Amino acid sequence: MRTVPLLTALCGLALSVPAHAASVWAGAWGYAPADSDAREPEQPPGTYRYRVRLTQAGDALQLSFSNAEGDRPLAIATVGIADPSAATGTEIGANPLRPLTFSGQSGIALPEGHTVVSDPLAAPFRVGQDVIVSVTFTTPTRPARTNLGLEMAFAPAGAEPLFTPIKVRSYLSLASVRAKRAPCTVVAFGDSITDGFLGLSPQTRGWPGRLAERLAALPSARRCGVVNMGISGNRVLRRGRATSALDRFWRDVASVPNVTHVIFLEGINDIGAGKDSGPEATAPDQLVQGYRQFVARAHALGIRVIGGTMTPALHAGYMSPAKERTRQAVNAAIRTGAIFDDVVDFDAAVRDPASPADLRPDYDPGDHLHPNDAGLRAMGDAVDLSALRPAN
Repeated sequence: MRTVPLLTALCGLALSVPAHAASVWAGAWGYAPADSDAREPEQPPGTYRYRVRLTQAGDALQLSFSNAEGDRPLAIATVGIADPSAATGTEIGANPLRPLTFSGQSGIALPEGHTVVSDPLAAPFRVGQDVIVSVTFTTPTRPARTNLGLEMAFAPAGAEPLFTPIKVRSYLSLASVRAKRAPCTVVAFGDSITDGFLGLSPQTRGWPGRLAERLAALPSARRCGVVNMGISGNRVLRRGRATSALDRFWRDVASVPNVTHVIFLEGINDIGAGKDSGPEATAPDQLVQGYRQFVARAHALGIRVIGGTMTPALHAGYMSPAKERTRQAVNAAIRTGAIFDDVVDFDAAVRDPASPADLRPDYDPGDHLHPNDAGLRAMGDAVDLSALRPAN
């Protein structure tokens, strides 16, 4: 089937979108905000480009930009989207860059702790379509470090901007589309393993990216969008990297339009960052209580939560035999089915049969904690798609 480039489709369409009672907004891509600090390099005023793969189809697009964990107020001058000029990378070639606005204006202030949402842009968008999002800041930025796979570039302000690849956390936090029907939207919620920290594939970002590929192959009535809200270093019970999972539920789950399911994989950082014993150790019942608190928040909004077992990490730098016993105890509690609405056994998908406390050797990139691309794909394949069936 011949596809129409985004910018060709945009020609003649209005940039403002009237309300459509029969349509819904649904999350199509996500990147949860995380904190940066003085150790991160400052970038001068300039333009970021992000390559985004949409997981929902629709007839309009809306973007959110977040400074929720930033260390300074920012100012956005312009935002635009374009078709990429190649199968990979952030180049747009001769493709036109079409502007998005904020309450009708081209720019907007982005204070510390705040998120801003663009006006909708009317155009047809496809499942699996890549778009280049370009955002220009008139202020210096200090973006946080990020995983390896997401494609992005930066160019300092100047007469002839020169874009070079950069690996920092995106200020773009959510892309949503307006659809006549969006059966379900899945938020993949967790830490670095959900974030895809050591995944090298820009086309398939972590296990949520593989899950999105599988869902995209289903008939439209069964197809869910996937929004990745993993943060490397995040914890369930207390602040680690970014605010705790319990506190960021409202920011990174409840804010996603049409969210129907959450796949929750988190807790290894709580265990690893604690002590082996004593009051500074994380006990299994503490994590289980945290999980139940998360589920209570989701159920209050009618969202189903699928709990993922924590993946093997015995020989990771911050683990120990005592902490491994905690991981095993928590996983056993998850597998009972008494905490979450459903369970995905990520542990079983990537563990070494000969040494179940460790990753399979072919899934271990060397740090004994983060699965490589092959391991992340195995995790994405472990999700039972029937658990994501729309409610109606």
